[in-house]
Amino acid sequence: MKSFRICMQNIRKWGSNSRIKMCLIMSFLFVYSYISGMWKIIPLVGEKMNPWIFPFLFCWRFMKIVFMAPIVFIFCDAPFIDSNQSYVMLRTSRKKWCFGQVLYIYAGSVIYAFVLLFSTIIINIGHIKWGTSWGKVLGSAGTSTVLSTLGINYTTVKVPTIVIRYYTPAQAMFFSFLLMVLSFIFIGLLIYTVNVITKTNVAGTIIAGFFVILTAVVDGNQRLIWFSPISWNSLNNIDVAGMTANPSIGYVLGMYVLLIAVLTFLAVFFGRKQEIIVRNEH
Repeated sequence: MKSFRICMQNIRKWGSNSRIKMCLIMSFLFVYSYISGMWKIIPLVGEKMNPWIFPFLFCWRFMKIVFMAPIVFIFCDAPFIDSNQSYVMLRTSRKKWCFGQVLYIYAGSVIYAFVLLFSTIIINIGHIKWGTSWGKVLGSAGTSTVLSTLGINYTTVKVPTIVIRYYTPAQAMFFSFLLMVLSFIFIGLLIYTVNVITKTNVAGTIIAGFFVILTAVVDGNQRLIWFSPISWNSLNNIDVAGMTANPSIGYVLGMYVLLIAVLTFLAVFFGRKQEIIVRNEH
């Protein structure tokens, strides 16, 4: 219970943390900039698009860096010690305090994923219709020949044909959300663990940044994707029915669980010896 209260206390601080508020605002603006290009297809196909654009946010390797950057900056101050946290550490066991910080990373990751999800709906609210299929707009965007016929050579959103063809909207939304949350948790725990071990607020951010940049380098290389955890959070990098050399969904989920479990253990193990060094947030 104390660990949960520590987690919720960190979440409540988001309202007064200018860095985190800026990250969330910038994420909203990034989503707007990315998906607004889809609107030019609407008058050409004669109907609004269905609201299932969320699975395609991370399908373009360079935009993935843009959307991953905020989660790095949200957790870059790990292990999240300020004047209030130092007081909490003195009143509770270090183990419970560490679990509270880990829970905060879990919760913060889910919240950020929901921010991205709801952004795709809020921004498109005047351009969407509700339906259970992909619809003509997303279906057209996933087929280059259709776009050429419509006279469109480029849209900002990358809509891979493999996602449209082999996933229903419900499946794509579920797996995309799950994989994004797992990748965010991985990044948060990586930053936390490295910072605790090195006793700095820089090393973890640098290593997390490396993994984020790595995805732009290896995406498209079916062999190297196996070793790039951030590459696994987009469905176009996951094998369907043994048709590609990409990792399977079973491998991806298993590796995420293993990495998160190991990092959680290391975060708590080394976090119990964390020194109280107060860092103020504005």
